[in-house]
Amino acid sequence: MDHHDDEQELLQCFLQSQESSFKVTNYFKIYAELFKHLRGTNCTFIETGVFNGGSLFMWRKWLGDNARIIGIDLNPAAKKWEQYGFEIYIGDQGDPEFWKTTFNSIGNFDVLLDDGGHQSFQQIVTVSEALKAAKNKCIIAVEDTITSFMKEFSAHREHSFLEYVKDSTDSLLIKNDHFFPGEFPIVQNQKIVDLFSLIYSVRFFTGLVAYHVDPDIKERPNLIWNKIPTESVSDFRYNGLSSARVDWPDPFTDKSIIVKG
Repeated sequence: MDHHDDEQELLQCFLQSQESSFKVTNYFKIYAELFKHLRGTNCTFIETGVFNGGSLFMWRKWLGDNARIIGIDLNPAAKKWEQYGFEIYIGDQGDPEFWKTTFNSIGNFDVLLDDGGHQSFQQIVTVSEALKAAKNKCIIAVEDTITSFMKEFSAHREHSFLEYVKDSTDSLLIKNDHFFPGEFPIVQNQKIVDLFSLIYSVRFFTGLVAYHVDPDIKERPNLIWNKIPTESVSDFRYNGLSSARVDWPDPFTDKSIIVKG
């Protein structure tokens, strides 16, 4: 079965859920790509934002009866879904202490999908605490990242969730700084480097971001030769032009700039 089949099955599970829910149409393809490997397994799937409960039933139908489906919500009324076999935790996703207690109770997880309050601080706290709790291969995904640009959610000012994610990708490259001694900036924030040290990749989709956690890649990469070169080849990288004018990829500012180096 390919991703398209998984996507279509998930869409049908969504449409046929016994309770109401709403999703963005392009998410089903993303879900199928990110979570397909968990179908039929004893996975632990956490979703923040229970709302009317529809997505809980969707995930259980698609992932299979062996899946442990956990809902997180601030509304105490969400507890009613426990009668259908779901685990429900009531608490504030913007509170780090809530997450510490909750993750201690849940244990290892395979997916945390954030479809909660969508405020930047809530999304950031959720990701940060999930990373601290992650002990196995897992995916931490955040939906509706469009709120980083919306007026309703603009209290974050320049510190939006998406800016947090973009900056966090720099921690991927820190693993390579030993290749070029003296060339990299000096690390001033080791606790952040440590926090993101288990990240294998960060993927950006339309409206969704996914962190892939893999403890097996914590070790730094090494440079290797397939064979020792028999002759020295001249490096011509600086023999061409020294700059270029480019259109900068900012959709909210129309600017063309000269880039050097």
